[in-house]
Amino acid sequence: MKITVLGGGSEIGASCLHIQMGASSILIDAGMRMHGENVLPMFGMLEDLSKPDVILVTHAHADHIGALPVVHTLYPDVPIYATPPTADLMQIMMKDSYKILTEQTRQTQSLMPYTEEEVTNLLQKILIFPAKGVIQVGDMKITAYRAGHIIGAVMFFIETNEESLLVTGDISFGGSRTIPGAKVPQNIRPDVVVMESTYGNRLHTDRNTEEKRLAENVAATVENGGFSLIPAFALGRAQEVLLILQDYMNKGLIPTFPIYVDGLVTPVSRVYRSYPHYLKGPVAHRIRTSGDAFLTEGRCIAVKAQDRKEIISGKPACIVASSGMLTGGASAWYAKQLVSDPKHAVFITGYQDEESPGRKLLALAEGTEHSLEIDGTTYEVNCRIDKFGLSAHADANEMTRFIETLKPTYTMLVHGDDDARSSLSTKIHPRFNPILVENGETYPFKKRKEGKGIIGKRYKTNPEQDLLRRKIGQVLLYKKDGKSTFKFGLCQNVHPKTATFFCETPKGKVDRVEASQVVESLGTWNLSIEMFQKVATEVLSFSRPYVKDVNWELVPEYTLSLQEIFRFLNVIKETTQFSIALALQSIPETYRHTDPEGTIGYKLDDGIRFRLSNLDLPIQGLKMNPNQAMDIVRTYFTDDARFLRCGVQQLGTEDEHILLSFQFPDAFSIEERKQIRDLLKEQTGWDIDFSESVRHEAFQPLLQSLLGEYVEMPSVHVNEQMVVTKQKKPENGTEIAKKFHDMTGFTLHFAEEEMERQFQADESQYFGTKSNVEPMEINQAIATAKSFAKEHGAILYKASRKQWDGKLVMELHFISPEVAENYREMMQELSERIGMDVTFAKQPKQNEIIRITKEMIPATWKMSKNPSLHMDKSEVSVKLSTEPGAEEWEEVASVIKERTGYDLLMRKI
Repeated sequence: MKITVLGGGSEIGASCLHIQMGASSILIDAGMRMHGENVLPMFGMLEDLSKPDVILVTHAHADHIGALPVVHTLYPDVPIYATPPTADLMQIMMKDSYKILTEQTRQTQSLMPYTEEEVTNLLQKILIFPAKGVIQVGDMKITAYRAGHIIGAVMFFIETNEESLLVTGDISFGGSRTIPGAKVPQNIRPDVVVMESTYGNRLHTDRNTEEKRLAENVAATVENGGFSLIPAFALGRAQEVLLILQDYMNKGLIPTFPIYVDGLVTPVSRVYRSYPHYLKGPVAHRIRTSGDAFLTEGRCIAVKAQDRKEIISGKPACIVASSGMLTGGASAWYAKQLVSDPKHAVFITGYQDEESPGRKLLALAEGTEHSLEIDGTTYEVNCRIDKFGLSAHADANEMTRFIETLKPTYTMLVHGDDDARSSLSTKIHPRFNPILVENGETYPFKKRKEGKGIIGKRYKTNPEQDLLRRKIGQVLLYKKDGKSTFKFGLCQNVHPKTATFFCETPKGKVDRVEASQVVESLGTWNLSIEMFQKVATEVLSFSRPYVKDVNWELVPEYTLSLQEIFRFLNVIKETTQFSIALALQSIPETYRHTDPEGTIGYKLDDGIRFRLSNLDLPIQGLKMNPNQAMDIVRTYFTDDARFLRCGVQQLGTEDEHILLSFQFPDAFSIEERKQIRDLLKEQTGWDIDFSESVRHEAFQPLLQSLLGEYVEMPSVHVNEQMVVTKQKKPENGTEIAKKFHDMTGFTLHFAEEEMERQFQADESQYFGTKSNVEPMEINQAIATAKSFAKEHGAILYKASRKQWDGKLVMELHFISPEVAENYREMMQELSERIGMDVTFAKQPKQNEIIRITKEMIPATWKMSKNPSLHMDKSEVSVKLSTEPGAEEWEEVASVIKERTGYDLLMRKI
């Protein structure tokens, strides 16, 4: 195997590799440099190298394709392969490269390296890499793997029967909104890896933080009357920026403002739109449902050169334009108009070449520069400058872990400046032999005598064991066999052969956990062990406070990993992340899927999102430990003398609640009970119920304390919520009665008041005739009463005669005395008609009220057991496992009230 570096070895730009393995040769990429007079790779070396059998393109950035017209002119019969998105993007990017070269040669007064006709010839000859991702070239098998970075980007694994090589191109493992990260092949062990090292000397900042900073700073600039210019690479970075700003607007996190899209960003975004199956699920879903995710009508507006002056003179807005380094194009034009005014801002989101105006902008931000040269003109810079980390390249840690996964014999570091490559070489373990390559050098690797692999020590590895080792340092959610509860553990070590993790528990102990018992990984924990213990303990003991306000409607209806769900919900707090992971284990198995790489996906449809939002799933930790909950209840009622005790009561297999007992439960109004239930449910997660038992013996000592003298045991009328004492009413009797009612909920009647009350009550419930009409014969009177009720729309269950105060009286039986009160005028009129007094029965038709209530409750409310009557309060209560909507509840309760005279109350199971 021989690898010759024609360009992009000790630099970023002009990437080009010539590879010979056995009798076959290939060329991978042929890019251009963005600055300087010598823009092409060292093509002169090709004379001494074997003619390539095929040319492969990793992705469509100019530093990887900008010199392909020259190569095609040299080898017009050699096939050129690219993935479908890359082939389409090359139609745009090659023409742009030609424009850039034209401008560069004009400024340097040099010759163009190729003609427009040669560009056209190249673009007509590009072949599509097969969908299966594999081609055979001579004795070489070439397999393409997803590389992340931008749409269509791939890395190539090249193998013969004797040796193998992986060329990464530009790679990114995560953090992008548009495309999935690089696929890490687990089934290959290349002898050599040629890997980019753009960010080999740094670690990425937190992506969510950087996105939030960008969105908020852009919004603040616009809100303050300025323009936010984002010079962005048209291919990849611009699409990320558009999604970030739109998503923050959609979530209401920043105000809505127009986003003008200029330069190559527009045609490139349209190519992205054509390949939703290459994009991440959320973006693909938006394209399928809305037609686009980038250039959205009324928000992201594609503009042309002739529109620019009108935009700058119009209302403040955000402008996303290429090029990303201000080397020309739309972004350079806007920068000239904006940089001198302090109310505007220029926000850098990508890599800046040392010679680019964008790099000089960063120097301005640091205060080391005060002016900027664009297209040969110098501008004083007074606007705000800032940089945001939205890199589409892997960082040092990711690249190091990538090499440790592949375990090559040699690692060649390309595509990075000296600092980046040198720093990365020190991080990669010496056993993987990192090499800092140089342009113009050939690197030969000798085959082993036995004919398999190249000379150099190889470290054998087991892919499954590697997957297990990656869990070290991560928070695992697991459930031990035979146990009903989940636990969190911080993985400290692993025994790969037995697939056993050693996890530190929230109590500081070590738990041995089998790999099969792990249900989810929450990712790497980078805070203190004490913080892990605190977060895990809080969530496992009581998760309700953290999941109750999660807006599950933000999660789209397609399969997503836990990390993707975190992103859609925009959750950063560890307690909320732990609680979401725990809550997702409560959804049915049919909504959970595991891919071949072991990643768990969750698909939340409308029904599941509704149940999660209403906490209507068996989520662990929704209720506190009962003893802890009752301690909180007792603390709440510490200063309330009416409180007696609390206890756990189980009415069924699932209907478990805390029952509160008081001396005088009727002292609590419906609203007070609701407030207490809601507050204690919030604090403990338990449903709260009130015992209706009244301590009759407690009335006597209370009366004695209020009256200041001995009293006999009073009469207690529970149904009427009334207490009658034989004591005469003292001068302050009204005040005492009020205090008594406030403390007990019962009305206090003194001796003389009770006699008057009984007389008035009797009088008020009888309707006497005022005429001299001769009383009807009783059967005729009953028939008249029934007919009379029918005429007035009243439902009469019975009419009978009774004696009252020595007189014959007609008694009418309605469903309840509350309903009877609605027909007072009818009863008075009936009395005149039949010539006798009329009254109504004081007892309700209990079975009939229950029957009507059951008949009116919809099956969808899932009522448990029969309704309960509370005659003293004219209420009928039902237990429901599903809480109905307010409008539906009001409609049903209104009908029940009209037919029975009773108010409908709900007790949730």
